[in-house]
Amino acid sequence: MVATHEHMTLNATHSTLLIKSGYARVLVELFRESYQDPHHLIEQSGLPHDLFDLDQEFVPQEPVKKLIYLLANQLDTQSFGHLLRTAIREKVIPRLIGEFVHCKDIREALEHSREVYQFDAVGVDVGVERSHGRTWYWCNRQYNGGSMYLWAEIWTVIYMIELIRALTSSEWTPKQIKLQASDESIAKAIVGGSVQYFVGSQRIEWLIDESILCQKPNISIDSKQGEQALVAWHGNFTDRVFTALLPYVKEQNLNLDQAAKLLKLSARTLQRKLNDERTSFRHIKDNLVFTVAIEMMEEGHSLTHISSQLGFADLAHFSRSFKRICGLTPKVYRNTILSLND
Repeated sequence: MVATHEHMTLNATHSTLLIKSGYARVLVELFRESYQDPHHLIEQSGLPHDLFDLDQEFVPQEPVKKLIYLLANQLDTQSFGHLLRTAIREKVIPRLIGEFVHCKDIREALEHSREVYQFDAVGVDVGVERSHGRTWYWCNRQYNGGSMYLWAEIWTVIYMIELIRALTSSEWTPKQIKLQASDESIAKAIVGGSVQYFVGSQRIEWLIDESILCQKPNISIDSKQGEQALVAWHGNFTDRVFTALLPYVKEQNLNLDQAAKLLKLSARTLQRKLNDERTSFRHIKDNLVFTVAIEMMEEGHSLTHISSQLGFADLAHFSRSFKRICGLTPKVYRNTILSLND
């Protein structure tokens, strides 16, 4: 993927940012193993209630950032850093490391990382840049200086360090890191005091020595995970909204205001952006309900259970809505279309 930094920054700023729900699930599971019941964290962060049943589904990045913030407030700094590092090193990196197996050196691997990250997140803006005889790996993020973003920045900082450690089979630590935050004390406590930090930067950046960049990635061919091919579904705002809201359909009768909050947009902006693509929130919600209803039918759930899960007052209301969307009642659809598919 070739793009100018300015173009990618624009895309990242105006995208609906998404991330695989598995990232949040890993953090919550580790918290549950070592500390306490995490359901209050799921509730407060705005993540889907059935998070433990999700893995490959995408969710908005905002609830995941809030989860990281809540974890930071539940744990002391060292425990929080240990939890993030464990999640990234043992759960996250192993899923993606095989995608770098054919890179000739670490430089190429870092340049390739933008494409690799698209498996798990939408709106990631990263790159490699040579400046004044030194090479920096950078990550551009929306940052407003709030506490929630401060802790999410630590996740990003640790993520990249652990990626290079995995690629080089070493305990590599950068000599210099540029932070968007205005205070380096948290990074120093978690990452270490041997690093020289620069605060108030426009991007997060890690200084990468040439001796690291020229190394061949130390990855076994067996690490190849066989991830799905890259797809361009997230190039369309409507598709991103549909994907972001899909995990939430079973737990509540989503309205426009709730959807906008999840997407970190105003209701008016969400409506306008959908109108620009000649659709509407009503149309997206109809498609969400239809998609989830079909999935639940295929899983063998009763129509009464499905109507309740999707927030309908009763089965009759659900049947009328379903027929309006596809032209058939759910009973007829199940007994004819699904039977033919079987």
